[in-house]
This record gives sequence, C-alpha cells and structure tokens, in this order.
Amino acid sequence: MKQDQATVPSALPQTLPEFWEGTPPSVIETYFPKVPLVLTSPVLRGLRTQLVKEKYTELLESLAYEKALLSLLIAEGEWEQATELLMETALPEKEPLLLDLLWFDRDSRKACEKITNLIRTASNAEWKQQNIYCLYLNGEGERAKIAAEVLSESNPRAAEFLSTLFNPSSKPPFDEFIAKSSFFLAVWLESQQDIPEAELNKLSSSSLALIARSEKAPLPTRLLAAEKALQQGLFKSEAFLVLLKEASHTGFWGQFMEASKSPRTEALLPLFERAAQEKKIGLIGQVFSSSLSSLNPSLETLPLAPFMIQVFLQSDKKELAKKWGAFFMREAPDEAIAVLPLLHLAFPEIKWGESQIQAWQAYERRTHPTQATQRSYALRRILDAISEPSGQPMKGEPSPPSWRQEKALFDAQVVGLLESAADSKRKGEVLLLVLVTLGETPLHEYSVDKLAPFLKALYKVGYKEEARLLALEYLLAKGL
Repeated sequence: MKQDQATVPSALPQTLPEFWEGTPPSVIETYFPKVPLVLTSPVLRGLRTQLVKEKYTELLESLAYEKALLSLLIAEGEWEQATELLMETALPEKEPLLLDLLWFDRDSRKACEKITNLIRTASNAEWKQQNIYCLYLNGEGERAKIAAEVLSESNPRAAEFLSTLFNPSSKPPFDEFIAKSSFFLAVWLESQQDIPEAELNKLSSSSLALIARSEKAPLPTRLLAAEKALQQGLFKSEAFLVLLKEASHTGFWGQFMEASKSPRTEALLPLFERAAQEKKIGLIGQVFSSSLSSLNPSLETLPLAPFMIQVFLQSDKKELAKKWGAFFMREAPDEAIAVLPLLHLAFPEIKWGESQIQAWQAYERRTHPTQATQRSYALRRILDAISEPSGQPMKGEPSPPSWRQEKALFDAQVVGLLESAADSKRKGEVLLLVLVTLGETPLHEYSVDKLAPFLKALYKVGYKEEARLLALEYLLAKGL
C-alpha cells in the first residue's frame, strides 16, 4: 500500500543491474542498518526507495541486514513487501512482526483471525492480550472483561491498560509501553484518548499514519499526526484534505482551507507569510495546489507570486510554476530576481549566467544587507556542487572550508568512503553513505558546507537530476 511521497518533482532512474557493483559486503552490512527511517525530504525518500529496491542479495541471509530492510519497508508503508520479506526470511519472532504489520495496516480482521489460530496452539501472554482486544472488537465485551481479569494476575500492567476499553474513566499515561507497539497503539486509539504533541514527535512514520487514519482518535490528535505523516510521506494529501473539512476554522489549516475555497490575495497573503515562517509551504503545495491552480496571475495577485512559485515547485505542477515565474519576471523584474535561482534549478532552460548572478547578489544587498554575503556564499556553493555557473563571490563573502576543515565536519572514514565511491561510480554505495550521513536531520537545519559534498557526490556518480532537485529543495527549505 504505497503512499504519496513527492512534494518536489522527482525522476528516479530505472533499476540498475550494477547498482552494488564494487561495494564490499562489509560496507553495506555496517551502514545499511543506519539508513534513516524518518525523512521529511521527498528527494531523499526517493533515493531511499531506490536503495531498498536494489536488494543486496549477498546479504539476504544476514539477520542484521534483513531486519534493517524490514524496518525500511515498514517506514515506506510497503506492508505487502514487508510481509513477503518476513515470510521468506529466518528472522526470529516472525509471528509478532507479522501481527505488527497487520495492526499498522489497520487490518484488524486478519489480525484477529491470526490471533485465534495462534492462541489455539500456544499459551503466549502477548497472544492473550491481543485476544482480549479481538473479543472486544467482535462485540464480546463480557468475555473480554473476564479475560482481562484473568490476565491481571500475571500481567497487571497490560491488564490495567486493556481495561480502558471497558472503563472510559481510566486514564493511563501514554508512554513507551504504548508507543513501541502497533497493537497497544491501536487499543489506545480505540479508547478515544488523546496523545500529547511531545509524544507524537517521538513516534515512527507508520505509527503517525495509523493515528491519522483512526476514526476513534480525537480530531486534534489526528490532525497533528496527519501533518507529520504527510510530511514524512506516509499519508495521502487527499486524506488530509478530508480531515481538514472537520477542523476548526480558527486554526492555521482551517483558515487556509477556507481561504482556498475562493482564493483572494488579502486572505492568502498573511497565511502564506505564516506558512513560510513555519516551514509549511511544501505541505500547502501537497494539499492545496489543485485549488490554488484556479488562481490566475494578475496585477491583483502579484504579491502572491513568490509563494505560488514555491507552492507549485513543491507539488510537481511545473508548468504552473513556470507560468507564475514568467509573469513575476515580466511584471516585477526587480523582485522576481529573488526566485530566479529556484526557477533555473527547476527549468535548466531558463537563462542563468554571470549577469543574472550579479543581479541576484545586488538584490540580496538591497533586501538582506546583513545576510547578503552569507546567502550569496550558500547559493554559490550549492550551484558549484552541481556544476552550475556560480559567479564571483561578493565582497566580504566567507571562503569555503579548507580540506582539513571540511574533513572535521564529518566522520573521516565515511568521507573517505564517499569520495572513493563517487570516483569509482559506485552508485549504491554513494546513496547509502549520503543517506546515513545526512540522517533524519531536516534539510533546513543543515549548513551549506555539510550539504555541498553530498550534492557533489550524487552529481558525480550520475544522480544529476536528483542532485539538482535536492539543491532546489534545500534552497526552498532555507528560504533563499
């Protein structure tokens, strides 16, 4: 069951028969288990999908590798593939893992059928707990209560928690006991209890998607979980829009939904400005790009142009982004120069050379006098990493780190492996090391000096389009 993934246009290459050629199994065995499970970057998620798709067959009997592969499939919402992998491998505790997948997928019917079969052959405490829930779901409340009372003698913690199904006044705390189990999370949601935002921030993408899709969870909890799951690629924008129809019009999303019904500049502009501050432009692109596409460029809507360009760049509506970009450059060329680097990355045919770079730098001096040199440095480093014209530095602009300083920014061993892999065109190894080193840190928190070497490696090994799109995504995230 594949979910939406892209908020930035992506074009991943087809399966490469020599994807892992030249990469030692020891490198994969060391770094594959470290591939991040939570990614807010659509481009990096696309690269992770490529990595998962190209299974390293020599390690398919390594339990560490298989467990990591299973975790990645779950993180991507690939329940069927995860189930197939489980059935083919020798991973221990296979039955609990298969049940986890069923609860994550909200397939309580199959989960309960499996529990019924398991409990006939094994007196397992975990099966007993899940059987109580299945009895409850099947409308056998009295039998479930009696089973919970019996369970309390051997496992009072679990019994107390399951009693929330029968006693709405019971309010146990939401803790790791619940957060680490798709089953206990399903029970928590069935009992219609809230989940604090601080706890939501700790949950996996799959758990967030489970909460967002639960009709029993309180709406504010569902909305928060849905926003995070959407950002992490495991919730559909259409489903988020359906949720918003039930939301209060006083919150940000409710306000934006109302404003998008009949888009007007005066209503949208303050919401766009707030979205930019809260790093939500990409989410707006995912959810509202269709309704916003009815808004035509005009002198009245000119103030919205920079936001509309960003929205459409991050929602795979490239022609609309180009349309608004051409309008903006025609009607307000002095201001439109600000988005020219973005447009050029999305549309290489848009002219970009020394004169455009100088005009952009002049704009930055005028609008961001205290940050202009740093912003110029960041853009020039990004462009240089993907072999684009980067122009001359501004007066007072920082210098790139020396070889020794750059090495200090990273794990020296990983950097050495990355450079060697890029030079030898070992595509799989480059993707693996890029993902592991960038990790789960959102792009806007990265310094340009940390990102540039990875863009350069991706570009060098042949992922030119991905490197370009990642550069675009980074500039959008940084507000450049």
